[in-house]
Amino acid sequence: MNSIKYCSNKGKAFVGTGIALPKKFAVKFFLFFGISAFIISCGPSAEQMAYRESAKEVADSVSTYMKGIATDTINGISHNFIRKADLKFKVQDVLNSSKKIEDIVAGYGGYISSSELTSNKHYTQSTQINKDSILEQTHYTTVNYITLRVPSQKLDTVLRQISDLALFIDFRTLRSDDVKMKLFSNKLAENRYKNYKNKIEKKVDKVTTKQSQVLNTEENILAKQTMADEKRIESYDLADQVNYSTIKLETYQAQTVMKQLLAVEEHIEPYQPSFLSKLGDSFLNGFQILKNFVLFLTNIWGLLLIFVAVGFGIKWLVVYINRKVNTVA
Repeated sequence: MNSIKYCSNKGKAFVGTGIALPKKFAVKFFLFFGISAFIISCGPSAEQMAYRESAKEVADSVSTYMKGIATDTINGISHNFIRKADLKFKVQDVLNSSKKIEDIVAGYGGYISSSELTSNKHYTQSTQINKDSILEQTHYTTVNYITLRVPSQKLDTVLRQISDLALFIDFRTLRSDDVKMKLFSNKLAENRYKNYKNKIEKKVDKVTTKQSQVLNTEENILAKQTMADEKRIESYDLADQVNYSTIKLETYQAQTVMKQLLAVEEHIEPYQPSFLSKLGDSFLNGFQILKNFVLFLTNIWGLLLIFVAVGFGIKWLVVYINRKVNTVA
């Protein structure tokens, strides 16, 4: 059996195994183990892997949508137009016309983005036509504001069919903005950010050491990835506007009068007591007043006594003065 002393002469042994390895091999083994652990720790985390997978799915869906973008060719040159239309017109009945517009849009693969139907009351007039009836007349105008999206290839057809519903067209505007160069610019910027990010990631594998450098590099990569995502989202939004045109409608009808016959509300008189009841209440009130007066005089008997004494005093003084005057005369 080999002793530890014997193993130490040949090289360091694995602890508890009794197997001896050469010194150089052991150093290389632990060096390889440390480098592997460092590479694994510096590799992408589970959150980063999940983000990359979700970002790839979004990018694939955006790329698929961008490939189907509507293209118009004029004189052999392709264009990507964002087309918008505004239309205001008068109809016979707003509600029925709105239903027909919804059917037209749905028939061509479009959809209603918003619809706001309102009835604006101008004034209400009430006239009593007999003893128990009132005729109420409400004057109002109905308006509907509709925003709809339709495939760009069907825009002209949809506009013509909607215009056929009009009794009178106030205005009809159509705008086309070419965003081909904007889409091309976004694509170049997206590729530029992506290439820059890839270069940084390759340099990270070669750069050693400090954690602050690694964090700054990751922040730089995140910033460039955010810029690339923003350009991709902007291109997606532009592609959606190119593929689906937007139409804003305002439909209205002539002023309408709604007549409604209402019953006259019965007037209920408040309760009034009878004459005899009022007479009895008056007698009781007078008797109560008399009692209160007697009680009042009883309460001020002292003052009354003083007034009587003062009155007799004044009377005696007047008689005395008159006697003196008559005596002197």
